Amino acid sequence: MVVFLGLAPLLGKERGYLFGFLFYWLFWCLFVPRLLLDKASFSGVLAGRRPLFARANWPAVLLFAIVSGAAAIMYLGKFVHASWILILLAAPCATVDGVCEEILWRGLYIRSFPGKPLLAIVYPSLGYAAWHFVPQMIFPATAGTLRFVVCTFFLGLAYGFIAYRTGSAKWTAISHSLNGTLALSGNIAKSLLSII
Repeated sequence: MVVFLGLAPLLGKERGYLFGFLFYWLFWCLFVPRLLLDKASFSGVLAGRRPLFARANWPAVLLFAIVSGAAAIMYLGKFVHASWILILLAAPCATVDGVCEEILWRGLYIRSFPGKPLLAIVYPSLGYAAWHFVPQMIFPATAGTLRFVVCTFFLGLAYGFIAYRTGSAKWTAISHSLNGTLALSGNIAKSLLSII
């Protein structure tokens, strides 16, 4: 929060926002999980332990389909009318954000608390939702900050369940990245576009 709020007045909203995310990705999403997990656990966070598309995992597959389908319904119309340059910027931004956030909010917790769904799913979903207040201090969600944060809590629960069932943040990182691309990566890609 301090980084976002401190950099925005110094560098301007867009640059402060981007540097805030860069700090968040490098420090919180990558450095902290690597510090807390041993090398093998950290490097295996995105490795598939149990297949998502297995008969025993039908609840996780259903959640994966619902989350991905809802994103397609919500964002596809806007996506197809977006400029090609915004789409080209959104895809890598969404991929970096999706992978980094899933390492922190799903991978770290399912590795740290195996066999404890409350600590592996619910606790990080609360943190994931609370984190989303921070970037909205610079660019508030058009639908409302609280509504957006509540939605991210339920998204975090769904992603947490999928990661917990598969033992990996791989599928949630894929879904998060694709959904972020369809949403044109929120204000990250837009900020980058305004700078260039």
